[in-house]
Amino acid sequence: MRISRAPRTTTALALALALTLSACGGTGGATDGIEATAAPTDDSSGTGGDDNAAGGTDTGDTDGQGTQGADAGDDVTAASLAAIEVAQRETGGTAYEIDGDDDGTWEVDLRVDERSVTVEVDADGAVTRVEEDDLDAEDRAAVDAAQVSLEEAITTAVDEVGGTLDDATLEEEGDPSWEVSVDLGSGPGDDVDVRVDAVTGEVLSTDD
Repeated sequence: MRISRAPRTTTALALALALTLSACGGTGGATDGIEATAAPTDDSSGTGGDDNAAGGTDTGDTDGQGTQGADAGDDVTAASLAAIEVAQRETGGTAYEIDGDDDGTWEVDLRVDERSVTVEVDADGAVTRVEEDDLDAEDRAAVDAAQVSLEEAITTAVDEVGGTLDDATLEEEGDPSWEVSVDLGSGPGDDVDVRVDAVTGEVLSTDD
């Protein structure tokens, strides 16, 4: 009887050991499966983040272009007044004439002491040229007599007839007055000359 039981005990132990080893192998396989699944999940999240980032960049660019378009106003008269301010700040003089160019450049003539100084201001508001010349006695007297500034005369003329400034100058003959040429923009040669009293600021005449 003892001899017959021994084989049964050995067989049972061997079977139990086989089951244990099999179970360990199964656990390892399951772990490998989880790790394999986790890797694609991380990659997928990364791809989604890149797509979102690209979308954000595109939206930002579009918004920027829209803002620039909204800010792209071209007020010629305002630009001329800014050019006068720049020229006067550059020289410390008094502006008595301004002439505009098609590229947005302005030439401003100023009295500085006993001299005439021409300042060129580009479309970005930068001084690009400064030249000096003589100023005759009649021009000096007209500048001294004027109580209304060049900027005020321009504003008065544009308010009177509309349009945008072309050029303006101080006339020294007789009582000083500002001759302001305004472009109505309705066709070639459609300028109006507005004469503004340099002492009272009244509009004296408008000539087509």
